[in-house]
Amino acid sequence: MKTLFKLIDKFFPFMIPLCLFLGMFIGEPIAPLQAYVPWVFSIITFIGSLKMDLSSFKKTFSEPKPFILVMLVLRFIMPIWGLIFGRLLFPNDIYIQTGLLLFAVLPVAINSMIWTMLYKGNVTLSLSTILFDTILSPIIMPLSFLILQGTSVEMDSFGMMRSLLQMIVIPSILGIIINHKTKGKFGDKWSPILSPYTRIGMIASIIVNGATIRDQFPPFSLHLLMIMVSISFLSASGYTITMLIAKLFKLQNKEAKTIVFSGGMRNMGTGLVIAISHFPSQAAIPIITGMMLQQIVCSVFAKLMEKQFPIVEEKTKKKMGDDKLPIQKRLETS
Repeated sequence: MKTLFKLIDKFFPFMIPLCLFLGMFIGEPIAPLQAYVPWVFSIITFIGSLKMDLSSFKKTFSEPKPFILVMLVLRFIMPIWGLIFGRLLFPNDIYIQTGLLLFAVLPVAINSMIWTMLYKGNVTLSLSTILFDTILSPIIMPLSFLILQGTSVEMDSFGMMRSLLQMIVIPSILGIIINHKTKGKFGDKWSPILSPYTRIGMIASIIVNGATIRDQFPPFSLHLLMIMVSISFLSASGYTITMLIAKLFKLQNKEAKTIVFSGGMRNMGTGLVIAISHFPSQAAIPIITGMMLQQIVCSVFAKLMEKQFPIVEEKTKKKMGDDKLPIQKRLETS
């Protein structure tokens, strides 16, 4: 089983489009399972939140500049850019505009923390951003649509809020409370055991969502290719804007990497459920293509950040530590 989990983790970004196509191929027999997908996401969010700690807020807000900057990008710059971008590229397609705007206003993906850990960012800042953005999402997402797009498209605002509360906010708060009350013991014990199963839950959900949107997904065409290029560019914009801001405000390398991952990655699983459940079906197309491409875009910027924000602090610290060793010890280790 461990070997299976390792293979899933290794190839997960490439499995997402395959799972969507598999769901589209199966189609109607599994489409009714869509009713259970929000509950699966609730469990996934709960498991992901077992490592979150209330003390993360204290550490983040003692030096709030990186947090304020990434929230500015997430909740102000990207929604406005998503609206302008959609209207410029698809002036006659309100549904694709809606899908691009939905992508721009989605909450931060929990996976951004995994990328932050892999590339030695500030995990505390990442956790705080995910938690704060997630809790606010049931209010901010419907409000963003009402302010930016008005009533130009049919939208179930209260249904969206209810789904976000069910899938993200309540499970997150529950996981944090349990972790806090047990002083981290529950999370330390169960998170490593349960976390691999979240991938399986995600895969199953993506397959079911693929079956649900089978009839609405257009055949490959120049229009669909343009949507794929557009969502890739919009995703890349989040990384690029936060990278420029990190440079402009001269953030430390760890904080810079963290806000870039947070600014670029969106909770696409939640986005697909929201798009299918509370918007016209055509609005889900940018989200579907985004699911296919987001991890690939992220991997490109991850490599770029290794050059832009190299970790030099840890090497310096290690070198200084070696210098403080007694002369005999240094001779033995050399």
